[in-house]
Amino acid sequence: MKRILKEKKYFMLFLIIISSTFLSSCDGVTITDPIIIFFSADVTTITEGDSATLNWEVTEATAVTIDPGIGLVDLIDFISVFPTVTTTYTLTATNSCGQLLSPSTMTAMVTIAVNPAIVE
Repeated sequence: MKRILKEKKYFMLFLIIISSTFLSSCDGVTITDPIIIFFSADVTTITEGDSATLNWEVTEATAVTIDPGIGLVDLIDFISVFPTVTTTYTLTATNSCGQLLSPSTMTAMVTIAVNPAIVE
């Protein structure tokens, strides 16, 4: 019986150490999931060769990426894109504090439809 109680104590101590290690990585900030305030495009249909501008604002994230082909971006920004075919852009916001012992990720998508250029 004493051995079981001793093992329980060590297990509880282990959980406390793991939890405090995780929480200390959040620098005392309130634990929350990333928040995508908005992810949009100025136009959702273009003619091949034209551009669209993606706009976004994210909070509570340690990393924000846009795929395909853009990569790591700032929390608040915009970028012009020149897709040659209809493309769905996915914004992924991640932080390490949203869920206990695993990263928290939120996503949003915007599709830009591309019409073929008219050749005369």
